[in-house]
Amino acid sequence: MLPGMSPRSGSSENDAVAAELLRLDPSGDQVAGVLRETLDQLLDGRRRGRWSYSALHKTEKTYMGTLVEINLHREFEFADGDVTDYRIAGIEVDCKFSQSIGGWEFGPEMEGHLALVVWANDQNSAWRAGIVRATADVLRESRNRDAKRRLTRDGVGRIRWLWAEHPGLEPNQLLQMPAAHRERIFSARARSGNQHGQARLLQLCRELPGVILRRTTVETVGWGLDDPMKRMRSNGGARDKLRPEGLLVLGHQDNDPAVARALSLPVPAKGQFVVCRVVPSKHSVGAEIEGSWWRQATADDPVVPAPVVPR
Repeated sequence: MLPGMSPRSGSSENDAVAAELLRLDPSGDQVAGVLRETLDQLLDGRRRGRWSYSALHKTEKTYMGTLVEINLHREFEFADGDVTDYRIAGIEVDCKFSQSIGGWEFGPEMEGHLALVVWANDQNSAWRAGIVRATADVLRESRNRDAKRRLTRDGVGRIRWLWAEHPGLEPNQLLQMPAAHRERIFSARARSGNQHGQARLLQLCRELPGVILRRTTVETVGWGLDDPMKRMRSNGGARDKLRPEGLLVLGHQDNDPAVARALSLPVPAKGQFVVCRVVPSKHSVGAEIEGSWWRQATADDPVVPAPVVPR
């Protein structure tokens, strides 16, 4: 018996680990959240303005696997393994991450042990996680310079995938938007002075109306600013600067959620915004703001300055 292995049969250990993971995270939302946060952590958009995995240095990409292992450990408070990263349901389990299905690498010390294999693709918001035992018959004969081996095609086929019906990662809005939109956002410049970060945030609001703007999106576009989130609000921020263009910038506080619902917009949670161009409407149509009624504008509607939502 290998160090760290229990006397249980392989299939019963697989069942026990799968059952425990599904008990801890029935929907898969927590694992998906960890992967989203880990990608955002590595991209470091607020300080670096990066929005694509391809912009990472080679060493940073290598570190992704370590961060996934650490962040899953923290999220679920797994016990430490003796030979592997974790002990789940009392069973030794190692965590392996790869940007490609089948790209996980197993060192000699892992042979015979269970592994939680994880994959994520930020381009299409996809992810998968499953359990496989790294036995000799599912590992390739070829080894890299560190004597590590990958799964054979049959080995990949033996992975017990969990959370297969999960809808996916929260989207990377900057990565997935049309390139022309992204170019307009990041090329925006202040007419005078050096407030280019504020100019980029204004353009973000123009380019993505009617959708929830994630905190990470705002911070990445506003990189270099002391407080990008503040620059989305009033007191000289996007909320004030875009009002003459008929744009409402709604957040999660005060009357904003009620206005968003009345305008049939998605309602922002803490740290989120939604932008909408509005025009006056008939009585009881849309949202009542300070005694007047407003609705979402269409492309044919003329631009009218947006109202001030009371706070």
